[in-house]
Amino acid sequence: MISALSSAEAFAQPATVKTDDVLRSEPSPTASSVASVTANAKLEVTDRKGFWAKVDFGGTTGWLKLSSLNLDQGGGAPSGSAISGLASGRTGSGNIVSASGTRRLSAEDLKAAKPDMAAVAQVKKLAVPADEATRYAQSGGLPTRKVAYISDSGEPQK
Repeated sequence: MISALSSAEAFAQPATVKTDDVLRSEPSPTASSVASVTANAKLEVTDRKGFWAKVDFGGTTGWLKLSSLNLDQGGGAPSGSAISGLASGRTGSGNIVSASGTRRLSAEDLKAAKPDMAAVAQVKKLAVPADEATRYAQSGGLPTRKVAYISDSGEPQK
């Protein structure tokens, strides 16, 4: 008989809650409260949607913002089960990158951050020439706004 791990078991990773927080029923800041968790509480991350982590807290399942957690290394988590190994879909509401990007991150977290150059390269592939963007905007009846177009060298074009 062959047994397989569920996705929750395959990706379970121990974590510690950074500050007192509310466990939510869905990955949304307006979702109903399932339970309260206190700073330094231990739990297991079993899934991820955008900036939200689905967690098992002593048998209670709910959602916390990833920024509320310190992901632990070791324990029973299999190799490669770090948060980067979880799904990275950006579903749900309240996933505002500019506001969520530094909430509850320590100075050490920010200093240790590394750029994702593969993602930067992917974004560059989506760029279109200025004249093509202008034609597209005109065809859709969009109003003209003067914004410096960034060249491949990173300098604004005049």
